Amino acid sequence: MSQLKMNVVVELVGTDGVRQRREIAVVERMVEGARFDDFGLSLEDGKVIQRRLQEELTQFQVDQASQHDRKCHDCGCLRGVHDYRSRTVHSLFGICRLRVPRFRGCVSGKPAKAKIGYIETLLKGRATPELERVQAELGSRLSFREAARVLDLFVPAARPHNHRTIVNRLAKVADQIEKWDAASPYRMSRAGGSSISVFIDGAYIRAVPGYQSRHFEIAMGRVVSPGRLPRQFAAAPHVATGKHDAVRAAMRAQGWLPGRDVTVFSDGDVGLQSIVLSATREPVTHILDWFHLSMRLRHIEQTWQGLRHIGDLNIYLRDVAVDVPRLRHLLWSGYVREATRAVKNMLYQLEQHTTLREANQKLKRLSVLISNLRSYLVQNTTSIVDYCHRYWSGQPISSSPAESAANNLVNARMNKKRQMRWSPAGAHRVLQVRAAVADGRLKQAKFALAA
Repeated sequence: MSQLKMNVVVELVGTDGVRQRREIAVVERMVEGARFDDFGLSLEDGKVIQRRLQEELTQFQVDQASQHDRKCHDCGCLRGVHDYRSRTVHSLFGICRLRVPRFRGCVSGKPAKAKIGYIETLLKGRATPELERVQAELGSRLSFREAARVLDLFVPAARPHNHRTIVNRLAKVADQIEKWDAASPYRMSRAGGSSISVFIDGAYIRAVPGYQSRHFEIAMGRVVSPGRLPRQFAAAPHVATGKHDAVRAAMRAQGWLPGRDVTVFSDGDVGLQSIVLSATREPVTHILDWFHLSMRLRHIEQTWQGLRHIGDLNIYLRDVAVDVPRLRHLLWSGYVREATRAVKNMLYQLEQHTTLREANQKLKRLSVLISNLRSYLVQNTTSIVDYCHRYWSGQPISSSPAESAANNLVNARMNKKRQMRWSPAGAHRVLQVRAAVADGRLKQAKFALAA
C-alpha cells in the first residue's frame, strides 16, 4: 500500500558554528483509503512534535551554557567534569528532564570568584514563567479543575495537570503582581494637571464555611486618566494588602501624584469613599452616581402612578401630585435645596393624612420611599452636581465603569451561578490576576515569576 512519510528534523547551531541535525518526529499517512480525519497534523501529532522539540532545544541550551561555565573565569582553563545530575523543569510544552554537569575546581588552585553561572541563570526555577502565567490566567478565568482539563486538552504533558498546582501557581503570580505594583514608582501623566477619576463599587461573595460571616465584601473599580488606558483594581478584606493600597497602586500607575485632583464616583457608600481618602490622604471630590439616584426616583414615580386612579387623592395630596413629576428635573439640574424642600413638603402632607396613609398600602409605601430619599439626599447633599451640564459636556455622571469592573472581575468568576465559596486570601489573589489579565499587564512579562 502507498504510504507517505514526513520526517521532522531540527538543525541546531551552537555558538561555535557547528551544525547538528536531529530527527524529532516521523508522521506517516496512508494515501489509499485516506479519510478526512487523516488530513494534516492531528492534535496528538502536534503535541508529540512540540514536546520533542522542547526537549531538544532545552538540552541544547544547557549544553551550550555548560561549555561557557566550564571555562575558569580566572585563568581560562577548562575545568573537569565531576559528574552529571538530572534537573527537571516544567515548561508549557512538557516536562524537560535535563542532564546538567557539575564541574571540579580549577587546576590552578585559585579560589573561584563568586559569580552566577549561565546554567544557574538558565535553570532558575522549577517551572518556566510562561507556564505559570498561562496557568494563572486560566485559573482566574475558569474553575481550577476546568483549567487543568483545558491544559491537558491542548498542551503536551507527560502527566495530567493538577488543579492544586494551578491554585499554587496562581497564588505565586498574584503575589508577584502585588509586589510589582507596590514597588512601581509614580508615573508622570501625559494629561498634565487634569483630574483622575476613580469609579469604585462593592460586591459580596460567598465565604468559606467557618468564616466569621456568610459573605464578605469586595471593593473593586476602575481608575481613568486622560491619555492612558483604564486601570482596574480589586481587593478583599483581611489580607496583607489593604483596599486603599490597591487603589493607590492603580492611581499611581495612572499618573497620579500627591496634590493632584481626584474625583470619586460611587453609590454614596461612606465606606467606599473612605477607601479613596485613605489612598490619597487628601481631600477628594465625590460625585453621587446618577443611576442609583435615578432608581430611587423611579420607584417613587412608579408608586405614585399606581395611586393616581384613586379618586380625590390629588385634592388631599396636592403637593405630592405637583412635586413628584418635577423632582427628577430638580436633581438632574443640580437644584439640591429645592429638591430637598419639595421632599420635605411631600412628607409633611403625607403626615397630615395619617388615616388615609395607613388605610392604603401603596400610599404607605410611597411615604417610606420618600422618607428614604430624604435621608439619601441629606447624606449626599455635597455630592449631587449639575448632571445635565456634565452630561452635555461629555463628562461622566455615573459609576458605570465600576459596575463593568464588577461584572468582569467578580461576577464572571465568583458570583451569579458560581457555587464556589472563597476565603478572603484566595479571592484576593484571583482578583489580582483577573485585573492584570483585563488590563493586559500579565502579558508584559515584567514579573520575576520563576524565583
